[in-house]
Amino acid sequence: MVTELATFRVRVGQEDDFYRSYLAARPYLTQATGCMSVMMYRVHEVSSTFVLCAEWNSVEDHLDRFRSSDAYVEWRRLLSPYFDGDPSVIHLVEP
Repeated sequence: MVTELATFRVRVGQEDDFYRSYLAARPYLTQATGCMSVMMYRVHEVSSTFVLCAEWNSVEDHLDRFRSSDAYVEWRRLLSPYFDGDPSVIHLVEP
C-alpha cells in the first residue's frame, strides 16, 4: 500500500469553489482501480491550501493507471482552474 499526499495551493477567494469542484471530482478518484480511500483536508494555518490523502494499492495504480485514464483528465479539468501553481505530490511507503 502507498499513501499519496497532494498539496494544492488554491487562488485566494476561490477556496469554497475549489472544494465544491473537488466534491464533484471525487468519484473519479474513488472509483479508480487501486484507490482504497480518499480524504481532503484544508490547512488551518493557510486556508488557501488543501492536502489530499489517498491510499492506493500501489504507486503504479496511481501514476500509471489513474493518471493515464479519462477519469484523471476529468478530475484535472474540474480542479485545475482553481490552482495557484502546480500541485505538489509525494508518495509515502512503509520502510
